[in-house]
Amino acid sequence: MTDPSPEPSTSDSGSTTEDRPRDFALFLMEHAKGRSHDDLSAALRALVLAVAETGKPGKLTYTVTIRPQSKVEGAVLIADAIKSTLPEFDRAESIFFATESGDLSRTDPRQTTLFGDLR
Repeated sequence: MTDPSPEPSTSDSGSTTEDRPRDFALFLMEHAKGRSHDDLSAALRALVLAVAETGKPGKLTYTVTIRPQSKVEGAVLIADAIKSTLPEFDRAESIFFATESGDLSRTDPRQTTLFGDLR
């Protein structure tokens, strides 16, 4: 039995002959000579490794900006941006005590010492 809806054919320009949109992956391979695809692939790998190492979530955002090219009818200019937010390990905390003069001390200035001030 054959499928009643045949696959849409693709022209040389990569567009489809039906209402199906052009593959986004193809755009990524062509935009900026493939650099966007390569940069996204590297960013994804770095994110996956950081998430696995830290056990925390991260984020990868790809933004495409399209604006008309005013001097050529029908042409558009495409810019993109890649933003990666890698998870980080928690940083160590230290305990300090605030003095009356606004300084920080490792020992509690309000607590008396057992043997007096040995400084």
